[in-house]
Amino acid sequence: MKNQKWTNFNDAEDQMSYALIPHKTIAKVRILVKRGGYVTQEFDDGYATKSNSSNSVYLACEFVVVGGKYDNRKIWSNIGLHSDNSEKYAEIGRSTIKAILNSANNLDPKDKSPQAIAVRSIKDFGDLNDLEVVAEITINDKGKDPKNEIKTIIVPGHPKYDEYMDVKSGKFKIDYKGAAANQNAAPIYDDEVPF
Repeated sequence: MKNQKWTNFNDAEDQMSYALIPHKTIAKVRILVKRGGYVTQEFDDGYATKSNSSNSVYLACEFVVVGGKYDNRKIWSNIGLHSDNSEKYAEIGRSTIKAILNSANNLDPKDKSPQAIAVRSIKDFGDLNDLEVVAEITINDKGKDPKNEIKTIIVPGHPKYDEYMDVKSGKFKIDYKGAAANQNAAPIYDDEVPF
């Protein structure tokens, strides 16, 4: 006799609601950079993604909320690397990556010590995998479906940083292996140049 579990759905639980996380919510998030497979002399590690709809190149990132009301919720956001239309696109991307390294390592943005300089130097974009940072989650309502995104990383010195980042020793361990070894088949979202 066939199991009715897969033919009669009257007793199935109601679908979970995935309403957007409210605009300007601050949360601790873990980063996973998806391998986009776009390789050039400048972007030779395979992490860059080339847009299908424009000439932009970016890092397709998944941010997973760590703890709190929205624990384990995922936000997909891109970090710009190159655009033929705007040099500012790459500058914003570089600033974002610097903020990620500062936030993950409890580094004051003004710290120019040799140790801080070393931490802000990475061997490739895979070094961003598994870093935990404090971020502001916003809602992008451009396009037909509003979605959450992350454009601002909260760094030490911000009033909310210590509240969300467990600052005890003053330093955080960087695990360069974790997420890179576990790349999964989650979708890569395309990006338009935001200018």
